[in-house]
Amino acid sequence: MRVFGLIILGVFVLCAEVFIGIQSFFPNALQKEKVDVVQSMIDSKKTIFDQLSEKDLAWIAENKTVHVGVDPNFYPLETFNERGQYTGLGGDYLRLLTHLTGINFEVHRQQDWATVEELAQLKRIDLFMAVAKSERRSEYLVFSDPYVNMPGVIMAIRNSSLENATLDTFVGKKLAVVKDYYWQDYVASKYPEIELVPAKDTIHAMQIVSSGNADAVLDYEFNLNEKIQVAGIYQLKAIGKIPSEFGHSVAVRNDLPELFDIITVALKQITPEEAKALEDRWLTKAKPAGSERRLQWYFFFFTQAVLLVLFVIGMAKATTRKAVLQKAREMRAKMA
Repeated sequence: MRVFGLIILGVFVLCAEVFIGIQSFFPNALQKEKVDVVQSMIDSKKTIFDQLSEKDLAWIAENKTVHVGVDPNFYPLETFNERGQYTGLGGDYLRLLTHLTGINFEVHRQQDWATVEELAQLKRIDLFMAVAKSERRSEYLVFSDPYVNMPGVIMAIRNSSLENATLDTFVGKKLAVVKDYYWQDYVASKYPEIELVPAKDTIHAMQIVSSGNADAVLDYEFNLNEKIQVAGIYQLKAIGKIPSEFGHSVAVRNDLPELFDIITVALKQITPEEAKALEDRWLTKAKPAGSERRLQWYFFFFTQAVLLVLFVIGMAKATTRKAVLQKAREMRAKMA
């Protein structure tokens, strides 16, 4: 019976772990969406057809699909949820643009950002929902006014003596950046003396620093904080903050002027109050902080350790009891 009781206890603790794990890593999985803010905005807006020129209307009629390039590792500006749906702040704006313009936007998911940009230069991607302006990108893209502007953060390993760092601090040093991100363009143009170490994504860039192959990593604050939670990379600390010259915008290939005009008209239908509500929806969204996520891992490890100890104790007691019973049977056999 004791072993059976331990099994019941183990199942109960395991179920609790699964529930807490789902709530921690997929906070919306067990909850219904309280209020669909975007749908409320859509319900209050009419399409922009009466504001477009005949040329723009003809373009919409002739172009049934617009191909959207997405960075799959850029939460909360853009990402894919558990059901594979494009979401994030950029996703909200895309829903609004779909309603306002009547255009069919087809989202293309790639493994990394560099591949997405390469496809755009090959004219297989028409539009980006969350991209920062740089001199290199301006060669083939035109940008709307930014709808959000967030700083970059420099992170180094925790035992580093660096504090209050600026980019001048890393002249002659190695700085990890995501390949073809805004920060690579920015540092390469303004600080050519810094040795850049390109990475395929933010987690890879953080791992490069953790392994000692770069002195620090530079990326957007929201992106680094989210990746610390997802990947559990706690060896890094923030040592400096870099203002971004350009925020994130909707960007269109420069050989599609009609599409850019259409997008510009549509974005003007979103009021400053609505833009702020969308920003707050994602940038102040409740999500476990790094220290809280670490505590969750501690909880999992602790409960697993307790279960293991209880299992060992239970097995030891069962083995001892079995040995005692066996010895008792042997003694009775001898006395018989």
